[in-house]
Amino acid sequence: MKNNNVVDNDDINYLSFLFPPLWQNYYIGSSEFSPNNNDAWERVLEDCVRPVVLYYMPLLLSSYGLSVLVLKRFTDWKGLKLQKLAGQLSMYPAFLVLICTSHGTILQSQFWTSGYEERKYGSSDLCDLFANFYIAANIVQAMGQIQTEKAPLLYQLMGHHILSVGCYVCGFYFNRFRWWTAFAGASEFTNLFLVPVFACKEYFPEWRKEYWYLWSTRLLWLSFITHRFLLFPSWLVLWMYDRWKDATSSGREGIHWIEGILYPTTIFALVILSMVWFKIIDRGLKKQLISYTEAQKKKN
Repeated sequence: MKNNNVVDNDDINYLSFLFPPLWQNYYIGSSEFSPNNNDAWERVLEDCVRPVVLYYMPLLLSSYGLSVLVLKRFTDWKGLKLQKLAGQLSMYPAFLVLICTSHGTILQSQFWTSGYEERKYGSSDLCDLFANFYIAANIVQAMGQIQTEKAPLLYQLMGHHILSVGCYVCGFYFNRFRWWTAFAGASEFTNLFLVPVFACKEYFPEWRKEYWYLWSTRLLWLSFITHRFLLFPSWLVLWMYDRWKDATSSGREGIHWIEGILYPTTIFALVILSMVWFKIIDRGLKKQLISYTEAQKKKN
């Protein structure tokens, strides 16, 4: 009996380049490549939902509560101002965890030495830690941003969170492409500089004349180049390469259309969103250079 999930070698030839539908199972995907629903949802519950809800979200919410207490102790801030800064401060430890786990997962040798199949089906404890922590961080961030942000930024942020969480949950549901979540998640590196830059801009404008703030703005600008404008296209190129390898290797198996459409579309959307944010960052850096230069002239 022929396995519908495997395509014979005769099905792939040079005509495939002229007739893209022959390649749809590998690039766009098909509904045929679905896991057993009961097993899939049980895996999502055990490997994703429970650790997110029982461990990581409580940790993040505790970090927020601690930030609120510290700010109340040392400032007289109240209301929205207190909530926004507490939210930014409380996420900083989370960013460090996400950066370390994502970069650590990317560098794990088995995902490179074992070929594309390991990147498709493989995972690791570090990879799953990153994925679950990322889901928890996005949910907690969304809960706070709904209360503190306004349109159009709020719509951009919610779209980012919904797409990201959807992709990460699908990784557990289909039990494939979990390494790719860490590859994309390495972009969290930009938040190391984004948080202090925007926090100072909104709450401590006098600090914008300091040399360290200028360098934070420069590093934010540079990190967008390395961890977004280089990282995301690299993600897309490697994704297309792996799909090509999948389509031309013996014993190959296609992917579900949700994976084939949602994952690369999300990364492409992040490229567009990063361009929008980069314009703001670039404009801010130019203003900061002028402001810092004027401050230095007054000092001298």
